[in-house]
Amino acid sequence: MGLERSSRALTGLISSFIYANLARDALRHVEIVMMKKENVYHFPSKSGQKIWVRPLRADDAPLLVDLFNHMTSESRYRRFHQTLDHVPTSRIWAEAKNIVDADPARNHGLVATADVPDEGNVPVGAVRIVETSPGEGEIAISIRDDFQNQGIGSHMMRLMTDKARALGYRRLIADIQNDNQAIWRVFNKLPYQVMRSARGSYSDIVIFLKT
Repeated sequence: MGLERSSRALTGLISSFIYANLARDALRHVEIVMMKKENVYHFPSKSGQKIWVRPLRADDAPLLVDLFNHMTSESRYRRFHQTLDHVPTSRIWAEAKNIVDADPARNHGLVATADVPDEGNVPVGAVRIVETSPGEGEIAISIRDDFQNQGIGSHMMRLMTDKARALGYRRLIADIQNDNQAIWRVFNKLPYQVMRSARGSYSDIVIFLKT
């Protein structure tokens, strides 16, 4: 009797283990399918934290506002080329709404999120392309200050430029401060030709996506 009970218990444990693994594999399959369907990507930052990247959506204005609020004065100046301290909340929300409500045929964006203690899953980066003429778009990127120098900008820029090429863009343009070493490192990692034309304290950048 003791051996029979032990055998049944062992069989039950094995069955539970098998079903647990099947359930875990099923959930993993669902996650992968959802990722492919929604164009969601993830990668580890330099510190090993998982970063999620997905297309910018029409309901993402709160994420853009949160990202802006977590950027220092210097980061805002480098991104927007102007001092943006003490900006009225109404203006921040209006600009965020303008971005997410823009014509999706001419505006393309990606947003990155990560789990932050006591904050939950929050935005840590965003990159956007605005079509300036057929086959050409202007690209810009923002990374939350406490997530900079983690490789997030490089990953997002690569994803965005690859997406732009797939959408038929031939080249992307940007204007960058000459002393913004972080963004220069990002551009230098791209697999595309990058042409730089200096003008004072700024440089005009052209990224050639197709020859």
